[in-house]
Amino acid sequence: MSTRRRRTRGPEGSMLARVAALMAGVLLVSGAAVLTWWGERVPAAPEPPVRALQVPAPAADTVYACPAAPTNTLGAVDLRPAAATTSIALLGDARSAVYGGQELDPATPLRTDTAEGGILTVHPGSAISASATGLVTTLTEAGDLRGLTAAPCAPDGAVSWIVGGSSAVGSSAELRLTNPGATTVTATVSLYGSTGPVPLPSGGIVAVPAGQTVGVLLESAAADPRLALSVTSEGGTLIPALVTESLDGETPAGTEVLTAGAAPGTDLTVPGVVLVDPAAQGQSADAVGAVSSDAPAVRIVNPGDQAATVSLSMLGPEGEAQLSGASGVVVDPGAVFDISLAGVGPGAYGVHVTSDRAVGAAVRLVRSGGEYPARSGSLAHDVGWIQAQDSQATISGALTLPAGGMTSALTISNSGTAAAAVAIAAADGSWSQEVSVPAGSTVAPELPAGVSALTLRGTQGVSVAAAAVVTAEVGGDVPGTLIAVVPPVSDAAVAGALSLLPR
Repeated sequence: MSTRRRRTRGPEGSMLARVAALMAGVLLVSGAAVLTWWGERVPAAPEPPVRALQVPAPAADTVYACPAAPTNTLGAVDLRPAAATTSIALLGDARSAVYGGQELDPATPLRTDTAEGGILTVHPGSAISASATGLVTTLTEAGDLRGLTAAPCAPDGAVSWIVGGSSAVGSSAELRLTNPGATTVTATVSLYGSTGPVPLPSGGIVAVPAGQTVGVLLESAAADPRLALSVTSEGGTLIPALVTESLDGETPAGTEVLTAGAAPGTDLTVPGVVLVDPAAQGQSADAVGAVSSDAPAVRIVNPGDQAATVSLSMLGPEGEAQLSGASGVVVDPGAVFDISLAGVGPGAYGVHVTSDRAVGAAVRLVRSGGEYPARSGSLAHDVGWIQAQDSQATISGALTLPAGGMTSALTISNSGTAAAAVAIAAADGSWSQEVSVPAGSTVAPELPAGVSALTLRGTQGVSVAAAAVVTAEVGGDVPGTLIAVVPPVSDAAVAGALSLLPR
């Protein structure tokens, strides 16, 4: 049998054990302190920036609405014939398309001498949505509806903004809502005027049947010289257009068809601001003292419930410059305000709008003719509206240029702090050019004769905006220049892409 002995420690052994344990604890604490100090003093390895990935959306039909011509909602008496044109070109890998019930040949652009408007549906031929570019123009040389309109075929959306127009006495503003879908869509229209929101009949609620266009006369709500509006849809998407017609007494004061622009923001750019001599754009009286009821101006809408402080600068050929008298302009909640462009010399510009609160913006251009009727004291004139533009339409978009003796001037504005490159090309591949736009500037590249449809490509993240200013010289009772402005429309595949952040 074995005997197990218990070991015992004497006083010296116990003391040594306690000292050893204490020293071990000190070392552990010191080690932790060292590790903590090291972690604070040595910088962590930098993490690479996380960028959004652009993932193409599944291919689907792309729909547009090509706006119809003005229809004399003003009730004008002296009506003259209008020259009309509808042009449509398919882009990308389009398998087929239908416009107004007519099947289109993907390889052959459509051109008709009508402006009846309609829904354009493009069917993709691959896994990526296909696009189109189209334009409806009307040219009326004389009469009460003397004017030039040039409106793009516009895509659908759930929320749209249009800044411009008037419902004052002598003016008509018809909001047209087109439903390209297969079910009824309910629209909520919010109207803004000179002093704030304008109540609409039925609270601005409009039911738009499938495949139909419904018109709303804004003058039925209020007589206001300054308008802006938003359209929000429920149950589907809509495509809005605002058709304006104006008379200054018996004097023609222009027609226009406006499509949606950029949503309100704190940093906006309005391109296509081509100014001429003051006497040719309604800013001064003619030799007999006749004046124009309209002049070039920047229109600002503040849809919020607090005042917005807005500043404007001009993006010109020589760089960016503050617009005189347009720094720190306060726009009341819900109000629409016009800021004159008087004093800005002739040239091609963009308008850079900055604000402490989200605002919408557009520019009204004017081309004035002579006094009409004689001894009326009023200058006949035409107006062209251009909305603030989302950069995406210039980075990846397209536009159609009118023919028929009209002149088109493409302008590209860069509100960023670095130069930007934009590649422009004929949609049929016959011509291309890369344009460098210096920071804070606007350029107007020359376009070769015969180019009818353009594509635009740029680098994601640059702040560029483009537009084509279209003019036509007319004779007749009131000789002079008519004007319209054509914005680009975003490529369907890019507009439908999803931005995903990798985890």
